[in-house]
Amino acid sequence: MSGNPFDRLDGQGLPPGPTPKPAAPDAKTARKLGKVVLQYERAGRGGKEVTILKGQWIESQEARVRDALLRDLKRALGTGGALEGREIVLQGDRRDSAKAWLLKAGFTTNL
Repeated sequence: MSGNPFDRLDGQGLPPGPTPKPAAPDAKTARKLGKVVLQYERAGRGGKEVTILKGQWIESQEARVRDALLRDLKRALGTGGALEGREIVLQGDRRDSAKAWLLKAGFTTNL
């Protein structure tokens, strides 16, 4: 006899269990938005570190799409940032955390 008290129960009259969740999409079926180039820069900024996000996908989007992406990145990474022309500039060296967020969102990166 095992020490599990539920071994003797037969399960008659119990409601069915929860339905299994669908399998998560694999990498091949996940949506791909575009490639984003992450670049670290300190020169010409008074010694302040910044992470620059640029690439053809970002440059081809309207300003409101870039604003929304910037807002989501700032909120997720807990940092400041701004749009400079057609590039997104985040305060600090955020290459690793930005890469993880972008990959999760469906982008590809250069790192």
